[in-house]
Amino acid sequence: MSRALRVVAATREHHAEFARFFAGLELDDPVPEVDRWVADMVPGTIFLAEDARFVGYAFREHFGELVYVRHVVVAQEARGRGVGRVVMRELARIARDAGATRWELNVKRENIPAIRLYEQCGMRAEYATRVLRIDWPNVVRLPGSARPLVARGVRPEDDIAIEQGLRFAPGKLARLRSLEGVELAQLVEHERPVAFASFDARFPGCFPFRVAAPELARPMLEHLAPLRRLDVEWIQLVIEDDTATEAALVAAGARTTLEIVHMSGAIPSEI
Repeated sequence: MSRALRVVAATREHHAEFARFFAGLELDDPVPEVDRWVADMVPGTIFLAEDARFVGYAFREHFGELVYVRHVVVAQEARGRGVGRVVMRELARIARDAGATRWELNVKRENIPAIRLYEQCGMRAEYATRVLRIDWPNVVRLPGSARPLVARGVRPEDDIAIEQGLRFAPGKLARLRSLEGVELAQLVEHERPVAFASFDARFPGCFPFRVAAPELARPMLEHLAPLRRLDVEWIQLVIEDDTATEAALVAAGARTTLEIVHMSGAIPSEI
């Protein structure tokens, strides 16, 4: 790492710096408030400082041997100077020290410089993810289902079956359960989990939102409807590697807010 750059672990006092970098993600999401940021994100957040100025930011989550890089942002005035590479180098070091061997992330499809950087860090594109918003009145336009479904919450003893049946990394649900204000829900068919959602009414939205078939999206959303914010007409869904469910939502009136590429790979020993 360059001598001019140093790693700073996040604390509560850094929330204003976090908000500045969060704006650099160019999302419609509201900036998490201080208490939520401290509880959910500070332990996985680092900044890169140059003298007294923060020039880089990253947030990651650990799931055993896997690290999910959620955010990487370089300050506008520091771009083109290799700061992003230093951020990734530090994340790789932290991940290796924690026993992780692989990492993954999502990146905007049009962000070619970032994609090239992640490729140089050992990652490859795996699948497309689309972020959609559907107005609650349009949920009834989704395909219905006559399957014998039971909607219920998610207990810790349900985690393994959901993670294995719906392709989540081990430990993913435990991490989601630890987040303040998040409601975990599932649809079960003959005691087999066929849909899962992590719903945050404060946003409001679901990430992840995963169904075994497109016709399961409507019953899952109808199960979540009583938890909705009455002052917001829509719900946002992150649909990963599921073009059939994307198509069903769009046909029902959902609109795309973001298209991203999911990348993953082994964590290299050097960057």
